[in-house]
Amino acid sequence: MKKLLVLLLLIAASFGIAFADESSDEYDDFDDIFMQATEDVEVEQSEPVVSQASSGRSSSMSVTGHFKGDVGLTAIIQDDTDFGGYIDLKNMLYLNVKPSPVFGLHGALETSLSNNFGLGVSYLYFDYMPFDKLFISAGKKNISWGYMRLFTNCNVMSDTNGKLNAEFRIPWSTGTATFVGCYDYTKASTSPNYKDITYAFSIEQTIGHTSVNLFGKKYGQNEKVKGVHKSPLAGIEAKRTFFGYDAYAQAVARLSNYKEFTSKDGYESVTATGGFYKLWDSFTPNLGINIEYQYAWVPGAENTDNPVHNHKIFLQGGIKKIGKKKNMKGAVEWKHNFNSKDGSVTAAFIIDSLFPYASWKNGVQVDYTSASKPKVTLGTTISISLDY
Repeated sequence: MKKLLVLLLLIAASFGIAFADESSDEYDDFDDIFMQATEDVEVEQSEPVVSQASSGRSSSMSVTGHFKGDVGLTAIIQDDTDFGGYIDLKNMLYLNVKPSPVFGLHGALETSLSNNFGLGVSYLYFDYMPFDKLFISAGKKNISWGYMRLFTNCNVMSDTNGKLNAEFRIPWSTGTATFVGCYDYTKASTSPNYKDITYAFSIEQTIGHTSVNLFGKKYGQNEKVKGVHKSPLAGIEAKRTFFGYDAYAQAVARLSNYKEFTSKDGYESVTATGGFYKLWDSFTPNLGINIEYQYAWVPGAENTDNPVHNHKIFLQGGIKKIGKKKNMKGAVEWKHNFNSKDGSVTAAFIIDSLFPYASWKNGVQVDYTSASKPKVTLGTTISISLDY
């Protein structure tokens, strides 16, 4: 009964907000501190900028690219000191075609070289908007749902991204209804059927000055492989701005037996996350801070590695536009698990445009745990980034 009360209080907190008036890629994540919080938006290339006429019809097409190359040195200090180096190259080619105002085709081809050579299609999908309002999109694409910014497990669509997704959105004056059907073609049987499809829905509504989102997801049978069972999930989240601070909360329940939702036997887990974000950009230097706290209840857990109650915190803070040329920035990140008493602290200092298209990135990360000595990782990287 006590555990159920904790669950109800966490979900009530979500409603309260709703109705109250080791690689350089890790350093790149710090830039999110200086980005305004947004609704769930698919990250994709901008609209085509090269236009041409074909057969008397208006059409536009663009082929653009992005290259990123990192060369760096590392030192890992624990019992001994290990020195190393790495090189990471990645090139993306983007294709955007818009033969009419209601139809668009988007694709991206990624070539990479690190420990191994890689070549693959990152995404390939179309957008179609008939009848002015109905939005249809299908293909290999990524979909992001969730107001959370730091804890990646809050994006309930992450485990079906990169597969065949069909998305349908119907907006109205203050809200949007979204339905997604996902099919994992990599696990296709000889005769796939509707039971192989994963379904998800979202109903987002603005109430006053608060965004509220209800969502759910049911996995297809071909997602249940090698003894892994993915339980259906349902959740609610809310977001509102108070005095320039973006405050948000999310509660997600994974159901083991929906017929027993009033007892703990009906739940595989319940995760509640809340946080706030603030950017001060009206003066120089710019400052940003983002803090999230997450509680997870796993009623079937029986050991310290997977406790019944789990508490985590995630913090990022940064400063930007410092130095004579306003091209320097610094950031700090802290992750901590209160149950296992482990986590990490990362600090980074970056000088942009040190050379044409190049940045110099320096960082230190300390991974700590109660069971062993902390591990210190030092890194310095020259990063080249170029759009063409």
